[in-house]
Amino acid sequence: MTKLDVLIIGAGQAGLALGYHLQKTRLRFQLVERNEHIGDTWRRRRYDSLVLFTPRAYSSLPGLPFVGDPDGYPSKDEFAEYLETYARHLNLPAITGTGIQSLERLGDGYCATTDDGAVIEARSVVLATGAFQSPVIPPIGNQLSAEVLQITAGEYRNARQIPAEAVVLVVGDGAAGRDIALELADGHKVLLAAGHTRKLFPQRVLGKSIWWWLDIFGIMRLSAETALGRRMRKAEPFTDKGNTLKDLKDQGVQVLPKLVAAQGQSVTFADGTLAKVTAIVWATGYRDSSAWVAIPEVKDAQGNFVQEQGIAPIPNFYFIGRPWQRSRGSALIMGVGEDAAWITAHIVADLAEVQQLEGMAPRSQPAPLRETGATT
Repeated sequence: MTKLDVLIIGAGQAGLALGYHLQKTRLRFQLVERNEHIGDTWRRRRYDSLVLFTPRAYSSLPGLPFVGDPDGYPSKDEFAEYLETYARHLNLPAITGTGIQSLERLGDGYCATTDDGAVIEARSVVLATGAFQSPVIPPIGNQLSAEVLQITAGEYRNARQIPAEAVVLVVGDGAAGRDIALELADGHKVLLAAGHTRKLFPQRVLGKSIWWWLDIFGIMRLSAETALGRRMRKAEPFTDKGNTLKDLKDQGVQVLPKLVAAQGQSVTFADGTLAKVTAIVWATGYRDSSAWVAIPEVKDAQGNFVQEQGIAPIPNFYFIGRPWQRSRGSALIMGVGEDAAWITAHIVADLAEVQQLEGMAPRSQPAPLRETGATT
Protein backbone atom coordinates (compact mmCIF):
# COMPACT_ATOMS: atom_id res chain seq x y z
CA MET A 1 0.00 0.00 0.00
CA THR A 2 1.24 3.48 -0.95
CA LYS A 3 0.76 6.48 1.36
CA LEU A 4 0.98 9.99 -0.06
CA ASP A 5 0.37 13.59 0.81
CA VAL A 6 -1.17 14.27 -2.62
CA LEU A 7 -2.63 11.86 -5.15
CA ILE A 8 -3.11 13.38 -8.62
CA ILE A 9 -5.49 11.35 -10.76
CA GLY A 10 -4.68 12.06 -14.40
CA ALA A 11 -1.37 12.96 -16.03
CA GLY A 12 -2.51 15.15 -18.89
CA GLN A 13 -1.45 18.78 -19.16
CA ALA A 14 -3.33 19.80 -16.00
CA GLY A 15 -1.90 17.04 -13.82
CA LEU A 16 1.62 17.58 -15.15
CA ALA A 17 1.46 21.34 -14.51
CA LEU A 18 0.36 20.61 -10.96
CA GLY A 19 3.24 18.16 -10.60
CA TYR A 20 5.67 20.90 -11.66
CA HIS A 21 4.56 23.12 -8.79
CA LEU A 22 4.22 20.33 -6.21
CA GLN A 23 7.77 19.28 -7.00
CA LYS A 24 8.90 22.55 -5.43
CA THR A 25 7.27 21.59 -2.13
CA ARG A 26 8.13 18.95 0.45
CA LEU A 27 4.97 16.97 -0.14
CA ARG A 28 4.95 13.36 -1.26
CA PHE A 29 2.87 13.17 -4.42
CA GLN A 30 2.14 10.77 -7.26
CA LEU A 31 0.44 11.09 -10.64
CA VAL A 32 -1.62 8.10 -11.77
CA GLU A 33 -2.54 7.87 -15.46
CA ARG A 34 -4.90 5.31 -17.03
CA ASN A 35 -3.27 5.41 -20.47
CA GLU A 36 -0.16 3.35 -21.22
CA HIS A 37 1.84 6.45 -22.12
CA ILE A 38 1.59 10.07 -21.12
CA GLY A 39 0.03 11.95 -24.03
CA ASP A 40 -2.05 8.99 -25.25
CA THR A 41 -5.30 10.89 -24.80
CA TRP A 42 -4.05 13.22 -27.54
CA ARG A 43 -2.46 10.45 -29.63
CA ARG A 44 -5.31 7.95 -29.58
CA ARG A 45 -8.51 9.81 -28.71
CA ARG A 46 -8.44 12.76 -31.08
CA TYR A 47 -9.12 12.91 -34.82
CA ASP A 48 -6.01 12.47 -36.97
CA SER A 49 -5.97 15.95 -38.50
CA LEU A 50 -6.39 17.85 -35.22
CA VAL A 51 -4.09 20.79 -34.60
CA LEU A 52 -4.21 22.94 -31.47
CA PHE A 53 -5.95 26.29 -31.79
CA THR A 54 -3.19 27.97 -29.78
CA PRO A 55 0.27 28.44 -31.38
CA ARG A 56 3.40 26.88 -29.87
CA ALA A 57 4.25 30.09 -28.02
CA TYR A 58 1.05 29.61 -26.00
CA SER A 59 0.98 25.80 -25.87
CA SER A 60 3.68 25.04 -23.31
CA LEU A 61 3.55 24.19 -19.62
CA PRO A 62 5.63 25.89 -16.91
CA GLY A 63 9.29 24.93 -16.96
CA LEU A 64 9.68 23.71 -20.55
CA PRO A 65 9.17 25.79 -23.72
CA PHE A 66 7.58 24.19 -26.78
CA VAL A 67 10.28 23.77 -29.45
CA GLY A 68 9.49 24.94 -32.99
CA ASP A 69 8.01 27.90 -34.80
CA PRO A 70 6.38 29.93 -32.00
CA ASP A 71 3.68 31.19 -34.36
CA GLY A 72 2.91 27.74 -35.78
CA TYR A 73 0.13 25.46 -34.56
CA PRO A 74 1.28 22.03 -33.29
CA SER A 75 -0.44 18.81 -34.28
CA LYS A 76 -2.05 16.56 -31.67
CA ASP A 77 0.81 14.04 -31.98
CA GLU A 78 3.40 16.78 -31.57
CA PHE A 79 1.69 17.93 -28.40
CA ALA A 80 1.44 14.35 -27.11
CA GLU A 81 5.20 13.99 -27.53
CA TYR A 82 5.70 17.30 -25.74
CA LEU A 83 3.72 16.05 -22.72
CA GLU A 84 5.75 12.84 -22.55
CA THR A 85 8.98 14.81 -22.85
CA TYR A 86 7.78 17.20 -20.15
CA ALA A 87 7.16 14.42 -17.62
CA ARG A 88 10.52 12.84 -18.40
CA HIS A 89 12.40 16.15 -18.37
CA LEU A 90 11.08 17.03 -14.91
CA ASN A 91 11.29 13.42 -13.67
CA LEU A 92 7.75 13.64 -12.39
CA PRO A 93 6.56 10.64 -10.35
CA ALA A 94 4.00 9.26 -12.78
CA ILE A 95 2.55 5.74 -12.89
CA THR A 96 0.99 4.98 -16.29
CA GLY A 97 -1.23 2.15 -17.50
CA THR A 98 -3.06 2.29 -14.16
CA GLY A 99 -6.69 3.26 -13.82
CA ILE A 100 -8.43 4.18 -10.60
CA GLN A 101 -11.39 1.86 -10.08
CA SER A 102 -12.75 3.60 -6.99
CA LEU A 103 -12.05 6.59 -4.77
CA GLU A 104 -13.41 6.79 -1.24
CA ARG A 105 -12.97 8.82 1.92
CA LEU A 106 -10.84 7.20 4.60
CA GLY A 107 -10.86 9.04 7.91
CA ASP A 108 -9.45 12.51 7.26
CA GLY A 109 -7.98 11.40 3.92
CA TYR A 110 -8.77 9.32 0.86
CA CYS A 111 -8.32 5.80 -0.40
CA ALA A 112 -7.99 4.94 -4.10
CA THR A 113 -8.12 1.41 -5.46
CA THR A 114 -6.52 0.77 -8.84
CA ASP A 115 -7.87 -1.56 -11.52
CA ASP A 116 -5.40 -4.25 -10.43
CA GLY A 117 -6.44 -3.99 -6.76
CA ALA A 118 -3.56 -1.89 -5.43
CA VAL A 119 -4.46 0.60 -2.69
CA ILE A 120 -3.21 4.18 -2.50
CA GLU A 121 -3.92 6.27 0.59
CA ALA A 122 -3.52 10.03 0.42
CA ARG A 123 -4.11 12.98 2.69
CA SER A 124 -5.41 14.95 -0.29
CA VAL A 125 -6.63 14.21 -3.82
CA VAL A 126 -6.66 16.24 -7.03
CA LEU A 127 -8.84 15.16 -9.96
CA ALA A 128 -6.97 16.12 -13.13
CA THR A 129 -9.10 13.94 -15.38
CA GLY A 130 -10.19 16.82 -17.59
CA ALA A 131 -13.57 17.87 -18.87
CA PHE A 132 -13.72 15.61 -21.94
CA GLN A 133 -14.70 12.31 -20.34
CA SER A 134 -18.06 10.89 -21.44
CA PRO A 135 -19.41 12.17 -24.78
CA VAL A 136 -22.96 13.45 -24.78
CA ILE A 137 -25.39 12.02 -27.33
CA PRO A 138 -28.75 13.81 -27.17
CA PRO A 139 -31.85 11.63 -26.59
CA ILE A 140 -32.91 12.45 -30.14
CA GLY A 141 -30.30 9.93 -31.28
CA ASN A 142 -32.53 7.11 -29.99
CA GLN A 143 -35.10 7.99 -32.63
CA LEU A 144 -32.74 7.16 -35.50
CA SER A 145 -32.86 3.79 -37.20
CA ALA A 146 -30.10 1.20 -37.02
CA GLU A 147 -29.20 2.01 -40.64
CA VAL A 148 -27.79 5.36 -39.52
CA LEU A 149 -24.16 5.12 -38.46
CA GLN A 150 -23.68 7.14 -35.28
CA ILE A 151 -20.27 8.06 -33.84
CA THR A 152 -19.06 10.80 -31.52
CA ALA A 153 -16.37 13.37 -32.23
CA GLY A 154 -14.22 11.45 -29.74
CA GLU A 155 -14.59 8.27 -31.83
CA TYR A 156 -14.00 9.98 -35.16
CA ARG A 157 -10.47 9.60 -36.53
CA ASN A 158 -10.69 10.28 -40.27
CA ALA A 159 -13.02 10.30 -43.26
CA ARG A 160 -12.33 6.62 -44.01
CA GLN A 161 -14.68 5.68 -41.15
CA ILE A 162 -17.63 7.04 -43.15
CA PRO A 163 -18.79 5.24 -46.32
CA ALA A 164 -18.11 7.38 -49.39
CA GLU A 165 -21.76 7.40 -50.45
CA ALA A 166 -23.01 8.49 -47.03
CA VAL A 167 -24.95 11.67 -46.37
CA VAL A 168 -23.32 12.85 -43.15
CA LEU A 169 -24.82 15.12 -40.52
CA VAL A 170 -22.37 16.70 -38.10
CA VAL A 171 -24.21 17.96 -35.03
CA GLY A 172 -22.41 20.76 -33.19
CA ASP A 173 -20.44 23.62 -34.70
CA GLY A 174 -17.64 24.04 -32.18
CA ALA A 175 -14.04 23.75 -33.34
CA ALA A 176 -14.18 19.94 -33.57
CA GLY A 177 -17.53 19.88 -35.38
CA ARG A 178 -16.35 22.39 -37.97
CA ASP A 179 -13.03 20.62 -38.51
CA ILE A 180 -14.77 17.29 -39.03
CA ALA A 181 -17.38 18.76 -41.37
CA LEU A 182 -14.68 20.39 -43.50
CA GLU A 183 -12.68 17.17 -43.67
CA LEU A 184 -15.71 15.05 -44.61
CA ALA A 185 -16.80 17.54 -47.28
CA ASP A 186 -13.98 16.25 -49.48
CA GLY A 187 -15.82 13.21 -50.77
CA HIS A 188 -19.10 13.25 -48.84
CA LYS A 189 -22.33 15.21 -48.81
CA VAL A 190 -22.19 16.97 -45.44
CA LEU A 191 -24.76 18.82 -43.36
CA LEU A 192 -23.80 20.76 -40.24
CA ALA A 193 -26.34 21.48 -37.50
CA ALA A 194 -25.13 24.69 -35.91
CA GLY A 195 -26.01 25.85 -32.43
CA HIS A 196 -25.77 29.31 -30.92
CA THR A 197 -23.98 32.17 -32.63
CA ARG A 198 -20.20 31.96 -32.23
CA LYS A 199 -17.51 34.59 -32.45
CA LEU A 200 -14.26 33.54 -34.12
CA PHE A 201 -11.00 35.32 -33.37
CA PRO A 202 -8.71 36.28 -36.27
CA GLN A 203 -5.35 34.51 -36.13
CA ARG A 204 -3.37 37.76 -36.19
CA VAL A 205 -4.05 41.42 -35.39
CA LEU A 206 -1.59 44.17 -36.38
CA GLY A 207 1.06 41.58 -37.14
CA LYS A 208 0.83 39.77 -33.80
CA SER A 209 -0.91 36.54 -32.81
CA ILE A 210 -4.38 37.09 -31.40
CA TRP A 211 -3.20 35.08 -28.37
CA TRP A 212 -0.54 37.72 -27.70
CA TRP A 213 -3.28 40.34 -27.50
CA LEU A 214 -5.54 38.16 -25.37
CA ASP A 215 -2.65 37.47 -23.02
CA ILE A 216 -1.35 41.03 -22.78
CA PHE A 217 -4.80 42.40 -21.97
CA GLY A 218 -5.54 39.60 -19.50
CA ILE A 219 -8.56 38.30 -21.41
CA MET A 220 -7.66 34.66 -20.75
CA ARG A 221 -7.49 35.40 -17.03
CA LEU A 222 -11.02 36.77 -16.87
CA SER A 223 -13.34 35.11 -14.40
CA ALA A 224 -16.78 33.97 -15.51
CA GLU A 225 -18.12 36.34 -12.86
CA THR A 226 -17.06 39.40 -14.87
CA ALA A 227 -19.33 40.92 -17.52
CA LEU A 228 -16.89 40.20 -20.34
CA GLY A 229 -16.21 36.74 -18.92
CA ARG A 230 -19.92 35.93 -19.01
CA ARG A 231 -20.10 37.05 -22.63
CA MET A 232 -17.10 34.93 -23.57
CA ARG A 233 -18.44 31.88 -21.78
CA LYS A 234 -21.71 32.18 -23.67
CA ALA A 235 -20.04 32.63 -27.06
CA GLU A 236 -17.08 30.23 -26.49
CA PRO A 237 -14.98 31.85 -29.25
CA PHE A 238 -12.08 30.09 -30.95
CA THR A 239 -9.54 30.93 -33.62
CA ASP A 240 -10.53 31.37 -37.25
CA LYS A 241 -8.31 28.97 -39.19
CA GLY A 242 -10.44 28.82 -42.30
CA ASN A 243 -13.40 27.33 -40.46
CA THR A 244 -15.99 30.09 -40.50
CA LEU A 245 -19.49 29.10 -41.54
CA LYS A 246 -18.83 30.89 -44.85
CA ASP A 247 -15.71 28.77 -45.34
CA LEU A 248 -17.74 25.64 -44.70
CA LYS A 249 -20.43 26.69 -47.16
CA ASP A 250 -17.78 27.48 -49.78
CA GLN A 251 -16.51 23.89 -49.39
CA GLY A 252 -20.00 22.50 -49.99
CA VAL A 253 -21.17 21.99 -46.41
CA GLN A 254 -24.87 22.70 -45.97
CA VAL A 255 -25.11 24.74 -42.76
CA LEU A 256 -28.42 24.38 -40.96
CA PRO A 257 -29.84 25.52 -37.61
CA LYS A 258 -30.37 23.33 -34.56
CA LEU A 259 -31.44 19.71 -35.00
CA VAL A 260 -34.89 19.36 -33.40
CA ALA A 261 -36.27 15.97 -34.41
CA ALA A 262 -35.37 12.61 -35.93
CA GLN A 263 -37.25 9.54 -37.07
CA GLY A 264 -35.67 6.62 -38.87
CA GLN A 265 -33.26 8.21 -41.33
CA SER A 266 -35.09 11.53 -41.47
CA VAL A 267 -33.98 14.58 -39.49
CA THR A 268 -35.66 17.94 -38.96
CA PHE A 269 -34.04 21.28 -38.24
CA ALA A 270 -35.30 24.35 -36.41
CA ASP A 271 -36.18 26.16 -39.66
CA GLY A 272 -38.33 23.24 -40.83
CA THR A 273 -35.75 21.80 -43.24
CA LEU A 274 -36.03 18.03 -43.67
CA ALA A 275 -33.20 15.74 -44.73
CA LYS A 276 -32.38 12.06 -45.00
CA VAL A 277 -29.02 11.02 -43.55
CA THR A 278 -27.03 7.80 -43.37
CA ALA A 279 -24.38 8.85 -40.84
CA ILE A 280 -24.15 11.25 -37.91
CA VAL A 281 -21.14 12.59 -36.05
CA TRP A 282 -22.15 13.91 -32.64
CA ALA A 283 -19.91 16.84 -31.66
CA THR A 284 -22.22 17.80 -28.83
CA GLY A 285 -19.91 17.99 -25.85
CA TYR A 286 -19.06 15.88 -22.84
CA ARG A 287 -20.18 15.20 -19.30
CA ASP A 288 -18.31 14.04 -16.23
CA SER A 289 -17.61 10.35 -15.72
CA SER A 290 -17.95 10.17 -11.95
CA ALA A 291 -19.42 6.79 -10.98
CA TRP A 292 -16.01 5.64 -9.73
CA VAL A 293 -15.90 8.45 -7.15
CA ALA A 294 -17.82 7.09 -4.14
CA ILE A 295 -18.01 10.49 -2.46
CA PRO A 296 -21.50 12.04 -2.88
CA GLU A 297 -20.41 15.42 -1.51
CA VAL A 298 -18.33 16.20 -4.62
CA LYS A 299 -21.15 15.49 -7.10
CA ASP A 300 -24.52 17.00 -7.89
CA ALA A 301 -27.75 15.08 -8.52
CA GLN A 302 -26.75 14.47 -12.16
CA GLY A 303 -23.33 13.11 -11.22
CA ASN A 304 -21.39 16.17 -12.34
CA PHE A 305 -18.50 17.25 -10.16
CA VAL A 306 -19.00 20.20 -7.82
CA GLN A 307 -16.21 22.68 -7.19
CA GLU A 308 -15.52 26.36 -6.80
CA GLN A 309 -12.27 27.58 -8.30
CA GLY A 310 -10.94 24.03 -8.05
CA ILE A 311 -11.90 23.55 -4.40
CA ALA A 312 -14.41 20.81 -3.56
CA PRO A 313 -16.97 21.23 -0.73
CA ILE A 314 -15.04 18.74 1.44
CA PRO A 315 -11.54 19.13 2.92
CA ASN A 316 -8.41 18.41 0.87
CA PHE A 317 -10.21 17.51 -2.37
CA TYR A 318 -9.36 19.56 -5.45
CA PHE A 319 -9.83 19.78 -9.21
CA ILE A 320 -7.69 21.16 -12.00
CA GLY A 321 -8.24 21.62 -15.73
CA ARG A 322 -11.99 22.29 -15.53
CA PRO A 323 -13.54 24.74 -18.03
CA TRP A 324 -13.82 28.18 -16.44
CA GLN A 325 -12.51 26.78 -13.17
CA ARG A 326 -10.97 30.13 -12.33
CA SER A 327 -10.80 31.83 -15.73
CA ARG A 328 -11.20 31.31 -19.48
CA GLY A 329 -7.67 29.89 -19.53
CA SER A 330 -8.34 27.20 -16.91
CA ALA A 331 -9.00 24.44 -19.43
CA LEU A 332 -6.40 25.73 -21.90
CA ILE A 333 -2.73 24.80 -21.96
CA MET A 334 -1.74 28.46 -21.67
CA GLY A 335 -3.75 28.98 -18.49
CA VAL A 336 -3.48 25.76 -16.53
CA GLY A 337 -0.06 26.63 -15.09
CA GLU A 338 -1.47 29.58 -13.15
CA ASP A 339 -4.26 27.42 -11.77
CA ALA A 340 -1.72 24.76 -10.82
CA ALA A 341 0.27 27.28 -8.79
CA TRP A 342 -2.91 28.48 -7.09
CA ILE A 343 -4.10 24.96 -6.22
CA THR A 344 -0.63 24.02 -4.98
CA ALA A 345 -0.65 26.96 -2.58
CA HIS A 346 -4.02 25.83 -1.22
CA ILE A 347 -2.86 22.25 -0.80
CA VAL A 348 0.26 23.30 1.07
CA ALA A 349 -1.69 25.63 3.36
CA ASP A 350 -4.52 23.16 3.99
CA LEU A 351 -2.22 20.23 4.81
CA ALA A 352 -0.03 22.41 7.03
CA GLU A 353 -3.15 23.46 8.95
CA VAL A 354 -4.10 19.80 9.44
CA GLN A 355 -0.60 19.02 10.70
CA GLN A 356 -0.75 21.84 13.22
CA LEU A 357 -4.18 20.73 14.46
CA GLU A 358 -2.86 17.20 14.89
CA GLY A 359 0.23 18.45 16.70
CA MET A 360 2.52 17.22 13.94
CA ALA A 361 5.68 19.01 12.92
CA PRO A 362 5.78 20.06 9.26
CA ARG A 363 7.96 17.82 7.11
CA SER A 364 11.56 18.96 7.16
CA GLN A 365 12.71 16.82 4.25
CA PRO A 366 11.04 16.01 0.96
CA ALA A 367 9.98 12.44 0.47
CA PRO A 368 8.77 12.22 -3.14
CA LEU A 369 8.08 8.87 -4.75
CA ARG A 370 10.56 9.23 -7.59
CA GLU A 371 11.48 5.63 -8.24
CA THR A 372 8.66 4.99 -10.70
CA GLY A 373 9.61 7.79 -13.09
CA ALA A 374 7.58 8.65 -16.17
CA THR A 375 6.89 5.85 -18.63
CA THR A 376 8.27 6.46 -22.12
